[in-house]
Amino acid sequence: IASLKIPAGQAVALVGGIGSGKSTLLRLLSGLYPPNEGRVLFDGVDMAQIAPAFLREHIGYLSQDVRLFAGTLRQNLTLGLPAMDDSQILAACADTGLDKVIQSHPRGLELELQEGGKGMSGGQRQLVGLTRMHLANPSLLLLDEPTAAMDAQLENQVIQQLTQRIRRNGTMIMATHKLGVLQYVDRVLVLDKGKLLLDGPRDAVLEQLRVKGAQAKS
Repeated sequence: IASLKIPAGQAVALVGGIGSGKSTLLRLLSGLYPPNEGRVLFDGVDMAQIAPAFLREHIGYLSQDVRLFAGTLRQNLTLGLPAMDDSQILAACADTGLDKVIQSHPRGLELELQEGGKGMSGGQRQLVGLTRMHLANPSLLLLDEPTAAMDAQLENQVIQQLTQRIRRNGTMIMATHKLGVLQYVDRVLVLDKGKLLLDGPRDAVLEQLRVKGAQAKS
C-alpha cells in the first residue's frame, strides 16, 4: 500500500481473501509490527516516536484469537483500567450482549474463567474482548474479524453499538469477511496479497465488486 489516510470519525471495513494482508495491516496500524518501509502516522506523528503507553491508551486492538487469563470475568474486563463501578461495567456488557452471559450464571461478574478462556465459546470470548475495549474507550478501534464466531442477531447488535460509539468520539477499522456488517461502515478497502485494489465509499466499492463479479461469470 503506497499511501493510505483514514480521517478521524470513519468506520472502515477491510475485506479480502485469506492472505490478503488484512491482519498485517491492522497490526501495523496498532504499532505491534514496525513497517519495513515508510511510516505509520497517528494524528500526524510517526508512531515510532510515540511512547508505547500512550499508544495503548489511545489505540484498541482486538485480534481474531481473544486471549483471556485465569481469573474472574470482572478482572478480565477491568484489569489495567481506571476503577469503575458495577453500573459502568454492566452498561458496557449490555451494549455488547455480554450481559446475557452474566445473567445466565449465578456468580455474574465473579464468574471464574480458565486460562485462555477455556470453557467459553469463541463468540463469548469475542464479547469479553469487545466489552473490555468498550470500557477502555480508545479513540482508535482496530478489530480483526470481531464477530466471526457470532450469530447474525448478536453480530448486528455488537456492530451497531460500536459504530454508534464511533460516530461520537472515535475511529474504527475492522477486518471482516461478513457482508452483513458492511451496512454499518462508511468506507471499504479491498486488499489482495498486500495490495490495495479498491478504496472508496461503501456503496461505490460494493457496486464495483458486483460488476466485476458479473463480468467474471459472463
